[in-house]
Amino acid sequence: MRLSLRFAALLCVTTVAPAFAQAQAPTVLDCTGPFARDADERTVARIFGAANVERADIPVGEGMTEPGTVIFAKDPGKRIEILWHDAYARPNVVIIRNGSAWPVAVTGLDKPIVNGTTLAEVETMNGKPFTLTGFGWDLGGYTNGWDGGRLDKPVGGCNLSVRFDPASDAPGDALDKVNGDVEFLSTDSAVRQTKPVVIEIELGWPQ
Repeated sequence: MRLSLRFAALLCVTTVAPAFAQAQAPTVLDCTGPFARDADERTVARIFGAANVERADIPVGEGMTEPGTVIFAKDPGKRIEILWHDAYARPNVVIIRNGSAWPVAVTGLDKPIVNGTTLAEVETMNGKPFTLTGFGWDLGGYTNGWDGGRLDKPVGGCNLSVRFDPASDAPGDALDKVNGDVEFLSTDSAVRQTKPVVIEIELGWPQ
């Protein structure tokens, strides 16, 4: 089951400090290197620098948290969060939350996806309409599959999901039509009227 993450403060509990030199950190994220299927926390610390990697209790929705790893915890523009399948090994989901500027590479596309990308831009990148959940609840605004489009596989072969949020000035009548535990196509007229933008990007590996 895909994890839904809330915007909440993280509780840092320890610092990762492996004893080896830092490698070259990426400028664009994908599902290789520190986020490959077989990566672990030591890989992350080696690439991003041990001083920039901390363990944390990460919110996963409905008031619950799970232990994970945070990169650049004190820099919202560079922050990355990781939940693991095992004890700090094998990434489950890598989260780039709202405010973090990391771009994510997609196979076959010159342009990466970033927070702030509009729904119409994401649809163009995908090459076809896609489905997303209604807004205003714990799992609201998430893509629910790319319907065979180009965004089905980011670089490295894991799964890509993004979360949208309506614009602050979205018409109330349109919002009323697209709130709740329902699904919509990205071409839905009411969804478009709310002018959604990406506020979270997730790269996930199944078990």
